[in-house]
Amino acid sequence: MQKIIEGVYTIVGLVTGRVYVIVNGDGLTLIDASVEGAEKGIARDLARSGYSLKDIRRILITHAHPDHIGALAALVKASGAQVYAHALESPIVRGEKPPVRPEGYKDSEVARRLFRLIGIKDMPPASVDCEVREGDSLPEVLPDLQVIEAPGHAYGQIVFYSPSSKLLFCGDAITRFGRLGLPLAQFTPDMAEAKRSIKKLAEMPIDILCFGHGVPMTRNTSARLRAFAAKL
Repeated sequence: MQKIIEGVYTIVGLVTGRVYVIVNGDGLTLIDASVEGAEKGIARDLARSGYSLKDIRRILITHAHPDHIGALAALVKASGAQVYAHALESPIVRGEKPPVRPEGYKDSEVARRLFRLIGIKDMPPASVDCEVREGDSLPEVLPDLQVIEAPGHAYGQIVFYSPSSKLLFCGDAITRFGRLGLPLAQFTPDMAEAKRSIKKLAEMPIDILCFGHGVPMTRNTSARLRAFAAKL
């Protein structure tokens, strides 16, 4: 695992879909679950730091896309972890509904090719134990961790923010493929709302920005995010 700050790490070696690990007094909390089959790589990387899948107590889901929940069912089976998600994403996690995509991109060949290219397979259904929303706090994870709604890329996308650490796990609300960017249009049903979410997040003091895709940003973060948001 690669250390971000004390007690917060990111899994290394996955094909796509970042997974973050927070070390708690009772075990581990994961943020997101990458693609189907990623549980093997997660297990290997945890083992290098002296942990196993059985140490996972909670898995927080930013949104129910296959590169964020593909390995969720396998991780829950191996660990018995509790799953946290927004109410709008829960039916997708449970396999009752498909993810919402823009009308023009539904079942498109472009989407299928991109899925194959980055190793996305399927989303085996998993249970949701705790539905969370804007304003909820998760002291069992970090003392001041807050749930913030950031819709657009997914209608029920949530992000997780620690004011004391100025640490934000932003899911796919913001991407970083070399530079800060919008979520991929092929998988974003409401880009206007996604831009509003970015502007909302840019108003917060952030030192460490952890993306669902891209290397965490740790330098001049707030200023860079505000400058990006101002262009939208």
